[in-house]
Amino acid sequence: MLPKELFAEPGWDLLLELFVADSNGHRLTARDVSDRANIPPTVLSRWLIHLTEIGFIVGDGDGNLDDLLTLSGKALDSIESVMSKANELREAVS
Repeated sequence: MLPKELFAEPGWDLLLELFVADSNGHRLTARDVSDRANIPPTVLSRWLIHLTEIGFIVGDGDGNLDDLLTLSGKALDSIESVMSKANELREAVS
C-alpha cells in the first residue's frame, strides 16, 4: 500500500500531517510541518523531493519548504487503505 521506507521516518510524518490537514480543508507548507513536527528543514526538504518523485505530493519537486503542498490521489488512496486495514486489524483483536 505504501513504500516501506516511509514508516518511522519524517516522510511518514509529512504525509500524515498533510492527510489530516486535507481532511480538515487546510493546506500546509513543508515549513509548517517542519515547525509542528520538529523535523529539521533540510531533512524535510529531501523527503519532499522524494515524495514528489514517487507521485505522493503534487508540486514542482524542488524541495521548497514554503510552497503549499497537495497530496496526490495516489497518496490519499494509499493512506486511506492503510488506515482502513489498521482499523480492520484493531477490530479483529478486540
